[in-house]
Amino acid sequence: LKPPGGAPRPPAAPLPGAGFGAMKFKAVMEIDGVSPGSGSQYMVLHVLTALQRLDRAADRRGSAAQRGGTPASVVLKLTPEAVAICHRGGADEGSQTWSHLPSAKLFQEYRIESKRQNKIDLEAPIANLVHVFHSCATSDRTTVRLANGRDGRPILGFEFNLAGNVADHRVEQEVPVRVIPEAEAESISEPALPEPEYQIELPPNLHRLKNVMDKMRSVGAQYVQVEAAQERPATGTAGAAASGAGAGRAWLKLSADTELVTIASTFPSLSLVMEGKKSPSPEGPVRLLLSLRRLAEVLAAIPQLNAEAHIACVLQGRALVLYALLPGSLGSLISYTPVVLM
Repeated sequence: LKPPGGAPRPPAAPLPGAGFGAMKFKAVMEIDGVSPGSGSQYMVLHVLTALQRLDRAADRRGSAAQRGGTPASVVLKLTPEAVAICHRGGADEGSQTWSHLPSAKLFQEYRIESKRQNKIDLEAPIANLVHVFHSCATSDRTTVRLANGRDGRPILGFEFNLAGNVADHRVEQEVPVRVIPEAEAESISEPALPEPEYQIELPPNLHRLKNVMDKMRSVGAQYVQVEAAQERPATGTAGAAASGAGAGRAWLKLSADTELVTIASTFPSLSLVMEGKKSPSPEGPVRLLLSLRRLAEVLAAIPQLNAEAHIACVLQGRALVLYALLPGSLGSLISYTPVVLM
């Protein structure tokens, strides 16, 4: 099947190692339960849709021209333990988004072999992947394998059944891929960052934060200052006596200045997340200056995941890293927004 919109196939690359026969990838995804949207196919679809939304936002900033007309793509990093999906739109600025999906949760059957310690890296058009996962989202069972397409180029082949009025019918679809050579694959990695000063669980409804940033953009602001600090319990209260028992609370403030107006909004009593932290959060506030447009785009894309929790990691002088924890422990989506250096 042709990709939607007639998007051209990405250029093929020679397979690394001893050739295509040295690589094997086959996986089976199934709907878990009887409720609609309960399968891992749905979760992958939600992740890809969020990444596609981020890419379209990048296109509006002119990234499409920089790609020279090449279709928007993601990198699939396959290992025996997990599947990582990387969207590198804005990666030159340090802005990138990753999703990590453990293979044991994602697949009912899984086989991967290669001469790179059983690792395979692929590049695939986002539009094609979204199209095929839309098609197979309601299928009880979907099989995915790395193979040669009809023209001899590498593909991800999808096989699944769709219910019909009289009988189920079998569907086969292909997504063209580029097998990424080892040297290039090793260079594609998440930013190396130190431990954040703050890990803060955001309000369940991210639209509150996005609405604040929409107002900032409407008055012409280009940057947003993000400020975080611990809340101090009132002395002599029960809260003060119990303050050492838990992770504590923090507030998060968003502010933007223009020539005519200043907009600021504070979100108080947010939970501090200490999991994975080796050092306590600082006493004083930490401030970041970020691209307002980039942060608004991320907050517009993430709600499509219906995540169980959203955690903001504040790294002074470095970045704001947003984590979305996917339902059913299916993994996470992580978006990096670097600081603006004025």
